[in-house]
Amino acid sequence: MGAKTTKDIAEWVCRSGYQDFNQELVDYTKNMALSHLGMTVAGSTMPFGKIALEYVKGQNCPAEAGVLGGGFQTLAEYAALANGSLSHTTELEDDSFPEGLYSCGSWPTVFAMGEKLDLSGKEVIEAYVLGYEVGARIGVASEKAIADGYLNAAGCSTIGSAAMAAKLLKLNVAKTTHALSIAASQASGIARQTGAGAHLIEAGFAGRNGICAATLAKRGFTGNPTILEGEGGFMDLWAGQPEFDLPLGEGYRVDEIGIKKYPCCYLMQRNIDGVLELIEKHDISWDEVESIEHEINHTVSLYLKYPQPETGEDARFSLPHSTVACFFDQKVFLDSYTDAKAQDPKFKKAREKVKVNVHSDWKSGYFTFQSPVTIRLHDGTKYEKVCVEAKGDPSRRLNTDEVIQKYLDCIEFAGIFNRETAEIAADMTLSLDSLDNVSELVSTLTFPDK
Repeated sequence: MGAKTTKDIAEWVCRSGYQDFNQELVDYTKNMALSHLGMTVAGSTMPFGKIALEYVKGQNCPAEAGVLGGGFQTLAEYAALANGSLSHTTELEDDSFPEGLYSCGSWPTVFAMGEKLDLSGKEVIEAYVLGYEVGARIGVASEKAIADGYLNAAGCSTIGSAAMAAKLLKLNVAKTTHALSIAASQASGIARQTGAGAHLIEAGFAGRNGICAATLAKRGFTGNPTILEGEGGFMDLWAGQPEFDLPLGEGYRVDEIGIKKYPCCYLMQRNIDGVLELIEKHDISWDEVESIEHEINHTVSLYLKYPQPETGEDARFSLPHSTVACFFDQKVFLDSYTDAKAQDPKFKKAREKVKVNVHSDWKSGYFTFQSPVTIRLHDGTKYEKVCVEAKGDPSRRLNTDEVIQKYLDCIEFAGIFNRETAEIAADMTLSLDSLDNVSELVSTLTFPDK
């Protein structure tokens, strides 16, 4: 029997721990930590990332936790806000489905609190895995919310973040229950924000609000202890699920997180792989292409909604733009999604050849369908591929060397750390379970050396 109430969830968080994890789970978690740290540093040099840095630095808060690439420390809540926003700015965040949660709403919480409280790497891993499990299981039960246009990634991650912070603060069951309840009042996320800065900072809100909720609970603030369940509870309002049964710990949802290769919406990672595979297999040049068609369902169309993006942010949610980048760019990475590329007449004209067909009769949900792509050439030749999964999905995991390369590509893009510094931080991250204090790791990537 799983967790059916807010208190059940709190009890599970309090009694579960690192001892319940196997080494494979720990090793994969460390890989995801490295992926996250790299993208956060990269985000610190990007336009929306710089705005987030200016905002947080302007609060002049006490120095508790570092802002990666920012060169300063701030209050733990604001460090989580900044780091969540920086990592999400790249759209390289790692996600799990069908719940649709992202890692960038979680790692900032545990690293900020770990640094503030001088905690070990094991404690950080423990809180991350348990809190992600809470948020993700709530997300899995929230299928209706996804179909209605809510963003589980932000809303459910807020509650998961509160569970993480509560674990790191070593709250008892009663106070952990209150932390979850206070977080529920702050949990939100709207899919329509994709392509706007608000979509990026929602990840930061999740971390900030989760830490706030747990800190208030520690000090004696209360919330309705039955806030998640029943008529009028969070799950009823969020997803039409007044009753739920969460199988917490019956296979950790962290194991279902996929690691992104391309800095754009996860929902088109497999399509990019498919186009690149057809290009390589058949040696296709753009001049040969007459048209390209993708087939998607209605849910995915809520996100991939920019046939002719005007900004780099729009482009990250444009299947036509990503398709064209497969032909025009040597490597589909952060430089493929800029305002200049979105507005480039060459890209704009090329995107006209790409059509996205939305099948409203297909089952709703993120990956409830296979996504065909068809490339037609001027000479009448037709190449087709059904896109089922992407390299980096849980079923086709990136290995550690591939994750290291993603991390180093992000560090190189940022251009603010020496290679030696980057490698030292990578070694510490991949040994996170052996670190006595995570502060040294976070500090290494907080203060640029170039």
